[in-house]
Amino acid sequence: MSKTATNEGAPGRRNALLEIFCRGAGYSERLPMLPAALERAALACTDEFGCLSSVRPEMSYLGLESGRAAHLIEREKDAHLVGMLHAPAWDAHLLVSFDRDLIYTYVELVFGGDGTQPPYAEPRPLSRIEMRIAQSLLGRLAGTLSRAFHPFAPTSFAPEGELGRIDLDRLGGPNTPVAIARFKLRARQATGDLLLAIPDAVLTALKPAFARREPPRSGTADPDWAQQIHSEINRSRLTMRAVLEERQRPLSEIAGLRVGQILPLDATPRTPIRVDCNGEPMMWCELGQQNGNYTLRVHAFVDREQEFMDDILFG
Repeated sequence: MSKTATNEGAPGRRNALLEIFCRGAGYSERLPMLPAALERAALACTDEFGCLSSVRPEMSYLGLESGRAAHLIEREKDAHLVGMLHAPAWDAHLLVSFDRDLIYTYVELVFGGDGTQPPYAEPRPLSRIEMRIAQSLLGRLAGTLSRAFHPFAPTSFAPEGELGRIDLDRLGGPNTPVAIARFKLRARQATGDLLLAIPDAVLTALKPAFARREPPRSGTADPDWAQQIHSEINRSRLTMRAVLEERQRPLSEIAGLRVGQILPLDATPRTPIRVDCNGEPMMWCELGQQNGNYTLRVHAFVDREQEFMDDILFG
């Protein structure tokens, strides 16, 4: 009996999978530039995560399928963490789902792992730090999606709400049809899956943007013109500012400052001095003197990844 039931059920499952595949393929036919935008998103994520580890993590775009918002959450709820992105220029919300393997992989990369250790598999709730890092991952993904979709349908993306707390009404309701883009992150032995769900109604409204094909490129680059641009860029003038110390004070104290008043500082001649370039922290320097003038000797460049970690752990 069981064998007969299995054989009878197999065609039904195959038909369901075939229907999902065909509907997924239909997106590529109706919106030929949508896969190109999603491929750009995967490449942008690869570049974004490349600075996290000595091994270069790779994000791959696996394809599109069709589904319903509620079914996606129910199907993945035990193994995935779901968040929401807001695209104001589209007047839309998108659903993002990270599986736990991806979160563990990203956490390992953030803390200096290189993917050589066996993937973490112990079932347990995510820690508070892991949740904060996952939230920062959602923010990074928002930035990469903004850059990836800009040539087709420009909009900014921003995380909305906390991971794990989803309002499906913002997506259009639990039965909203969605296009589900699948991605996979690989870092040697470690892997993880990412899902991006876009409501069908949003894609229908954006059909003119994703239906057009990229115009073929013509001509070749002019080396003289390229060299001129390079030279002009190198001659650009930037503002550098040395900052000995920064502190916050209430407005009442600032308003009460008088000429001749002495402001005590915690800095000493050995305190590292931060040098900003056009408002961006660039390097740490040591204060010195030469020929009666103050000098700065470069001690180290600002580690943006360390600052990122400090913001997560202490911010």
